[in-house]
Amino acid sequence: MTTITPQIFIAEDAEELFESTAEHLVQRIAEAIAARGSCHLALAGGNTPRDLYELLATPGWRARIDWGKLHIYFSDERCVPPSSPDSNYRMAATALLDPVALPHAQRHRMRGEINPHQAAIEYHQILHEHLPKEGGRPTLDLVLLGVGPDGHTASLFPDTAILFERESLTAEVYVERLDTWRLSLTLTALDAAREVIVLVSGEGKAAIVAQSLGAPQPGVSPLPVTRLQACNLRWHLDADAASALPEALRGVAG
Repeated sequence: MTTITPQIFIAEDAEELFESTAEHLVQRIAEAIAARGSCHLALAGGNTPRDLYELLATPGWRARIDWGKLHIYFSDERCVPPSSPDSNYRMAATALLDPVALPHAQRHRMRGEINPHQAAIEYHQILHEHLPKEGGRPTLDLVLLGVGPDGHTASLFPDTAILFERESLTAEVYVERLDTWRLSLTLTALDAAREVIVLVSGEGKAAIVAQSLGAPQPGVSPLPVTRLQACNLRWHLDADAASALPEALRGVAG
């Protein structure tokens, strides 16, 4: 497998991280709309993206996005109803989609409230129906991801079968240590995206960031996040999240 070298961008603090990432997203959304008439963006769940979504929903930022031509998808979802506090959809709707009044026809959520296997099949079909094709493959313009302390991204957890799913764009996964089912885009869907951004903030993530971006360890199974092979892979970090990186891996915020 060819190793993709990600671009690394480091902001001074969380505020600058969200501002610079918002600026980048606004530009990429506009470029996709100009090139293909619409933009197809998959959102991440978790606390870090919430701050970014709330920023994008503020008047100055929301005015810079053509929401009528933006379609929203999800990188993963918990198997709960959309009304649940644990729902990634609910978080994104509360922080961003409802404040900007994005039409429901442009919100493509994973149905965590139904049978996980059926929900995964359904979302695979939704992606095939709505995404533009690049080389015959359904292709997201942008994907936002985070990374967990165990190296998982989306709901691609270590030592789970979903890491080796190559046919479907979406799959269900049982996470034993959490005793729960999740839905997730697979590496097949993520690697086909035009751009993937891993957004990480805080000193608590410094160790996993350093491990993820460091040299592979012989005989050690690669972390899920290091399996990403998108052609344009970016890590957006604040200084705290990047604090354990060697100087050679440090980039410039942008």
